[in-house]
Amino acid sequence: MRSGVEQEVKLATWPGFRLPDLGGVAVGARVGPAVIVDLDATYHDTADLRLARRGITVRHRRSGTSPGGWTVKFPSRAGGSGGAAGALVRAEIDVDGPFGDVPPPARALVAAHVRTAPLEPVAHIRTRRCRIPVHDEVGTPWAEVADDEVSVIEDERVVMRFREVEVEVTTEAPAELLALVARLEAAGAGPRDRTPKLVRVLGPRALAAPELAEDDDEPPSPDAPAAVAVRTALAASVRRMMEHHHVVVLDEDPEGVHQLRVGTRRLRSDLRTFGPLLETDRTDPHRDELRWLAGALGAVRDADVLLARLVERTEGLGDDADRRAAGVLLERLRGERATALAALGDVLASRRYLELLDGLVALAEDPPTTGEACRRAGKVLPRLAAKPWRSLARLVEGLPDDPPAEALHDVRKQAKRARYAAEAVAPVVGDDARTAAKRLAAVQEVLGDHQDAMVAIEWLRTSAGPGPAEGVAAGLLIAGELATAIEHRRSWTDAWAKASSPKQWAWLP
Repeated sequence: MRSGVEQEVKLATWPGFRLPDLGGVAVGARVGPAVIVDLDATYHDTADLRLARRGITVRHRRSGTSPGGWTVKFPSRAGGSGGAAGALVRAEIDVDGPFGDVPPPARALVAAHVRTAPLEPVAHIRTRRCRIPVHDEVGTPWAEVADDEVSVIEDERVVMRFREVEVEVTTEAPAELLALVARLEAAGAGPRDRTPKLVRVLGPRALAAPELAEDDDEPPSPDAPAAVAVRTALAASVRRMMEHHHVVVLDEDPEGVHQLRVGTRRLRSDLRTFGPLLETDRTDPHRDELRWLAGALGAVRDADVLLARLVERTEGLGDDADRRAAGVLLERLRGERATALAALGDVLASRRYLELLDGLVALAEDPPTTGEACRRAGKVLPRLAAKPWRSLARLVEGLPDDPPAEALHDVRKQAKRARYAAEAVAPVVGDDARTAAKRLAAVQEVLGDHQDAMVAIEWLRTSAGPGPAEGVAAGLLIAGELATAIEHRRSWTDAWAKASSPKQWAWLP
């Protein structure tokens, strides 16, 4: 798979539109000769258009006698910032494979949205494209202007035609190259339209709200039924899981595993917090499955965190020989991560995972709430956050003067539960709950760093090879981690003093 980011501006045109001269749009820009290509594209989606409604496309496209290949596109969170107004910005992943069924690597990217539903052809589009390249003085591509005459095919008959002009600008292009768009608009093209070709072809069904649409989340208020807050919280976590699935599959950014794991953990916490408002015989099985998923994600995430720590410490070693020996340790850790990632890949490709996501989407769309959830959120929700907070307070109160690392780790985990609970009710309670959650996050952060240091120390002790060079390097790295652990052992009580101030929790019943 090959991935990148596509930024393009689409302009509607009329049949008699003529492309203007594109020369001189930017200093150093050169306009290449126009090339005519015929493109044949087939798009796949579920019967209810889950992908198109989310702004995702899965397409096989070929040109002439070329076998072509597959492309998967996702809406980019970059949103076109820094680019042209009205630009459509998407992450684009190319996948090798012949025309026919969607190949497994492409399906794996969209599995969180498709889940157990079949992927089937939903549109067949033929495009005659006049392609005009724009490059710098040495031939580096900067942009492409594509004048497309589009034909929609059904049963080998043309059922719709339209024309549009696309301007795609590379990341290497100077900002002034976006003057191409203004040049086209001055010639009569426009207006700018972010609508992909596929959505124009599929019509209103592709414009329907996606599953767990963020815009559909009714902002919970103290006077709303508590069930509204429950649905909002559950939907946010499931949506986070779905949106980061493909980032994990691509393995280009460790934040993907982190965010998918956060969504999994937060969802488990919310199901626990809202337990008194839910039919737990229907939600508990999901909590068990989420624990299974979190375990597979945790193995990779823990390796990512440990690797980041040790890479930074290795760079700080003053002796080249020590850095080389530490590099051997880092390669060993990368091998362990690769093993954990392969195991996670098996999990994400499993029927068990897809059925879990099916169940979670259904759960978030229509939570199995009890009659208690019909009561005012302002009355019901604050007391749900009281139990995890008071459990945390009792745990800290019972600590010895010099608590062992395991006890501090337990405090960190309970602080996270209490924080998630406060965040879950914050939309109803307001800033007081948000402030309390923020203070708990500070406790969680310092104790988390303490725990990460202890994990690093244990890994270094057990993973260093028998040679003296590795032993010395491991010892130096351990010394740095011990210093961090000691510092946090001394300082976490300051964060706790702020978090446990009675005024932080006056909103609890």
